[in-house]
Amino acid sequence: MFDKVKPYMGSYIKYTYAALAAMFAGLIASAVPFFMVYRIIKPLIDGETLSAEFLILHIVIIFACELAYAILYVWGLKFSHISAYNTLKNIRISLQQKLERQPLGTIQDMGNGKIKKLFTDDIEQIELLLAHAIPEGISNLSMTLISIICMFFADWKLALLSLCSLPLGLLAMGMMFNAGMTRMNAYYAASAKMNATIIEYVNGMEVVKVFGRDGESYRRYEKDIKDYRDFTLA
Repeated sequence: MFDKVKPYMGSYIKYTYAALAAMFAGLIASAVPFFMVYRIIKPLIDGETLSAEFLILHIVIIFACELAYAILYVWGLKFSHISAYNTLKNIRISLQQKLERQPLGTIQDMGNGKIKKLFTDDIEQIELLLAHAIPEGISNLSMTLISIICMFFADWKLALLSLCSLPLGLLAMGMMFNAGMTRMNAYYAASAKMNATIIEYVNGMEVVKVFGRDGESYRRYEKDIKDYRDFTLA
């Protein structure tokens, strides 16, 4: 999907790379405090005495790393959202230009609801990919792999034990994904129908009032909204 979106990013792709770098550096900074705590606890378990200078130095490093993580993470989100929202702008402009070249009959067959959903709801979903899934997902995955490698160097038996829950987690995620995909087409159809009904209901409000058909019109309006609610909850 990223390959399809990439042509619309233009010069803003550099912000995505900057977000990746900032978040990855922030995650490394967030991992350092755990190592510092380990360096404090291990001598105590071994019965050794720690100097005040040793403790102060490690506590300062912990606070500095936590502060660095917070700053880098916020910077990463800032860069990723600059890239995401400008990419969405470019996609909407491109879509508008393509829509203008379509025959009027094609546009009428699509309906207001489907066009509204296409320009707002469907394109808005790409924001999650660009602003969060790519920079945060890749950074977190990389940090997870680094952590696992470090665990094997520290204690391979404990590392294997820690990974025992991974197959169960993947199985649960796979079941959730399959259950969601079986309902996805019906969900999108219900969303498009609801959008079309809302626009039609609002645009036809004056005519409905004049001819006293507000009850019938409202029942269809209510039904389509409830259908969308039911698909969303499912």
